[in-house]
Amino acid sequence: MSRTDLRELLQRYQQGSCTAEEKRIVEDWYHALGHERELHVTPEERETIRQALWNRIAEQTADLEEEPEDRAWFRAPAARWAAAAMLALGLGLGARQLWPVPARQTVGPPATAPTRWVVYPNTSQQVVSIMLPDSSLVQLAPASQLKYPRRFGAKYRPVYLVGKAFFEVRRDTTRPFQVYTAQVLTTVLGTSFSVQAYKGQKDAVVEVKTGRVRVTPRVAANAPPPKALPAPIVVLPNQQAVYSPERQLLARELVAQPVQLKPQSFVFDDRPVTEVLASLEKAYGVHIVYDAKALANCTVTLVLRKQSLYGKLEVLCKTLGASYEEENAQILFHGPGCQGS
Repeated sequence: MSRTDLRELLQRYQQGSCTAEEKRIVEDWYHALGHERELHVTPEERETIRQALWNRIAEQTADLEEEPEDRAWFRAPAARWAAAAMLALGLGLGARQLWPVPARQTVGPPATAPTRWVVYPNTSQQVVSIMLPDSSLVQLAPASQLKYPRRFGAKYRPVYLVGKAFFEVRRDTTRPFQVYTAQVLTTVLGTSFSVQAYKGQKDAVVEVKTGRVRVTPRVAANAPPPKALPAPIVVLPNQQAVYSPERQLLARELVAQPVQLKPQSFVFDDRPVTEVLASLEKAYGVHIVYDAKALANCTVTLVLRKQSLYGKLEVLCKTLGASYEEENAQILFHGPGCQGS
């Protein structure tokens, strides 16, 4: 059988229009894939090739949310591997064509590919950069997968994530950018943020670097419907949303290490403590709650250039005999106050 004949047979098989005999031929290819002596590869190499081939097939056929009903047959494992075997053995794809794009290389949909969706799994050990159709940039972590349309529609820019990725979204107020995971939907107009939602992960985490995003809980496909989902929340820079499907709890928190968003000198020479706290608020975009009346007579002389936000707060607390805690993405500062002169 020539490559042209194989290609035509595969097409008919995918369309469900082949004869019973042709179907048997395709499925024989599937079963042949399981015999190492025919493929001349080790079990480890065979499994790697299988996974890579299925990813290639998924790019060309799968639209998990909008797949036509007449393609439901393709979800069957035997049919998937049959098509994969046809591509590998019948069309002569080389192994080097199946490996992931090198780490940090910017990749996008091939210009000539005929499909609506691109499925990109990062099977490497390094972060991979992916350029989306709207020029938004995604840093896809290892053991993660991103699915995105070859062309975004007129109303929305949806992508589907399993694992972890950092997004730098090109601003477009007419088409919100949407990141779907099994647990949450993250909606933005233009910002940078990360989403972490690996398969089997207990909580989903959305961390914002710039701009703002809206995080909405979702019900996983195989999960029982909850009594009531938490309301969506808006997350700002240096904040993160943490959603626990098990507890049906969506919380807003500060990130582990808030970054400085605006320049400040952090050199204070006999300055009011309230001025120090205001500078921290402005620099990190973090709201600090304190008793202004109790701290009205408190002044300090400090240089806080090198410390993190929490390091600066620790120095301030040690100087005053104060303490602080985090609650709902805010800092609650507790000071004993100072006597007036």
